[in-house]
Amino acid sequence: MSEIVHWIKTGERGARAEFTDGDLITALLLIKEKPMGRYKLQSELKLSDSSTKSLLNYAKKKELLKANVGRGGHFLTKKGIELVSLISSLILKHDKCNQIIFKSKQHYYLVLTVNKNDLGQINVKIKPSWQLRDIAVSYGGDAILFLEINPEGKIQFPEEDIKIKDYFPKFESEFLIEIKEFMQPANYILIVGASELEKARKCAIIAGLNLIEGFIEHIHQKI
Repeated sequence: MSEIVHWIKTGERGARAEFTDGDLITALLLIKEKPMGRYKLQSELKLSDSSTKSLLNYAKKKELLKANVGRGGHFLTKKGIELVSLISSLILKHDKCNQIIFKSKQHYYLVLTVNKNDLGQINVKIKPSWQLRDIAVSYGGDAILFLEINPEGKIQFPEEDIKIKDYFPKFESEFLIEIKEFMQPANYILIVGASELEKARKCAIIAGLNLIEGFIEHIHQKI
């Protein structure tokens, strides 16, 4: 299992402000949709003020973000756009999941692809669902649901002897309407449940980027 990657900054008085790669990547994906100021980003990520400042300073130092003058918020640089484009080659879609998969949890989903042409890779090796679960849990998630699209364009567990309808009978009729355009072979669905939506989102994104062996390390190198 991959260790959580932390970027740490120590303030003048010794106070430590910390954020993870999950926080940084989630921030970039959010800012891609809309320029965002520090306080809005802090609320979205559920970070402390000092950690949010450190994250933004780090992202600007790495030339991933720039800040608009006034109240325009932060936006992606050319390097930031290229990095998000790379992330988006694996994560086709991500959003809140309104279906109740795990009781008393908030849910966030990803649609992932391992299509070699889309990824621009020759060799693609995916991790088993239990490793993705462990990664999600290490970032604060509680549970995952990992599904694949089979050659017939139908949804199933990676373990073919387990039927989705036996566990979630309404899942296909309700949730799949949202992602019908992605119901293609070599695509996967990852849903993460956590106590808070913000935590579920971060855990889903970082677990999803670990789907393919070596992909998250490639992201880190680009940062």
